[in-house]
Amino acid sequence: MKEEYDYVIVGAGTAGCVLANRLTEAPDARVLLLEAGSGRIPGEVDDPTAWLRLLGSRIDWRYRSTPQPGLNGRVTREPRGRAVGGSSNLYLMMHVRGHPSDYDNWAYQGAAGWSFQDVRPYFERLEAEPPTPASHHDPNPASQAFIDACAELGHERAADFNAGVMQGAGWHHLDVADGRRRGVLASYLEPALDRPNLTLRCNAQVVGLAVGGDTCVGVEYLQRPEQPGTDGREVRDRHGDPVRPGLHQACAAGEVILAAGAIESPKLLMLSGLGSPDHLREVGIDVIAALPGVGENFHNHVLTAVMTESRTAVPPARQNLSESALFTTSANGLPGPDLQLAFVHAPFDASLAGPHPNTVSILPGVVRPASRGWVRLAHADPLAKPLVNPNYLADRSDVDRLVQGVRLAREITAASAFSPWNKQELWPGPTLTTDEDLRAFVRRTADSYHHQAGSCRMGIDDLSVVDPQLRVHGVRGLRVVDASVMPAVPSGNPHTAVVMIAEKAADLIRGSHPCLTWRSGKARSQAPVSRC
Repeated sequence: MKEEYDYVIVGAGTAGCVLANRLTEAPDARVLLLEAGSGRIPGEVDDPTAWLRLLGSRIDWRYRSTPQPGLNGRVTREPRGRAVGGSSNLYLMMHVRGHPSDYDNWAYQGAAGWSFQDVRPYFERLEAEPPTPASHHDPNPASQAFIDACAELGHERAADFNAGVMQGAGWHHLDVADGRRRGVLASYLEPALDRPNLTLRCNAQVVGLAVGGDTCVGVEYLQRPEQPGTDGREVRDRHGDPVRPGLHQACAAGEVILAAGAIESPKLLMLSGLGSPDHLREVGIDVIAALPGVGENFHNHVLTAVMTESRTAVPPARQNLSESALFTTSANGLPGPDLQLAFVHAPFDASLAGPHPNTVSILPGVVRPASRGWVRLAHADPLAKPLVNPNYLADRSDVDRLVQGVRLAREITAASAFSPWNKQELWPGPTLTTDEDLRAFVRRTADSYHHQAGSCRMGIDDLSVVDPQLRVHGVRGLRVVDASVMPAVPSGNPHTAVVMIAEKAADLIRGSHPCLTWRSGKARSQAPVSRC
């Protein structure tokens, strides 16, 4: 079966949901949104405290890394959302823009038009109302003790991480409203599902791009039936027509937009012959366009945990379990933070929940990592998962800074303001004291922060994949709009930055297709968007 649309969006995750909303604001723009995962959403998605149970669930792709030399050969879990709403269903709901220097750095690396002054209006657009910090919603008292302990050590109290400075200890803004997760599914996609020009296909995995000459003209996707008896609410558009299982073709009169994320977007490009010629020939794929940067520059924030048993009974889970944090620098003279210490008022390791239920955690993380890895094809089977190598702790500076974060977390737990919540350190444990001990500890325990990015980097150099308009180099009618285009992941939880990228991309697409009748700015600004 062949279908024809103006825009085909691959992936109904964070970026895809935003694009589906914004592009269907033009009533004559026909949009097809394809999602490889289910249209049934578990009830835990709406519960801000339940995110830990969603990791590894049926709405997670459950990727695994290649063995990581920097982690003593360990394999890491790399969660990515596999359902309508994508990884917006899995993330911890922190609403963090990132530091202004993150985006200025993008511009200096060849992404003209993406400086902080350029992207700030899009952050303001997606914030439908003034963000409310977690402190306004009856936060856990242990979270307040964490902030007080940081202040006792001389760190500034940060009134607003999104006010530009992004230094110090403070409360997160949260994408939570009325006690429920407010990700892109609720904020962008569901309000658009009744539009007649939006077609949503779930269980529809794109297996290749149709490229004729130098132009992408459509996609080929495999439609699967929904599994019967799956719990959860069903997300469907107004058409709701059953689609025959099997292979389908969808043609795009305007553009194909890859919004499949930092793992699946480079995979689809490579499957379609767009990538490093040497790698494509290695797996038996004909080269359509030589783009050696596809899959390169893949990276992620990296974290570990310091867990302490509390003297005081820890109150039940509230909000997203992680309401407060410290952003700081590893050295004087840095323009923005490269360390984030998130506080979690629960044990970060499930094995401690039984014997030590009153446990709290500090998660030191390197949020400007130097290590870089890659995403590559295992072979030419489009249904096979790709090889994922974040290359954690490959650069010595990441190891040293993570050790520094562990030492800082210990200083916080030892502060008098934190004493009611610090009976004993369970992890890494008081016997590990030297730098050598702690370097061995972080290599043994460091893990994914679930902020995968960079594998289809935007820029103008030979290893960039898309230009600053997010158009794939050398192929017309094809863009990438997701975290893969980031030259470097922002120094904070990047969900909000991905929403911003999609908002800006929608305007770039509008400018490329002025013949469509776009609705007024007033209608656009009144569309439901991500609330904090």
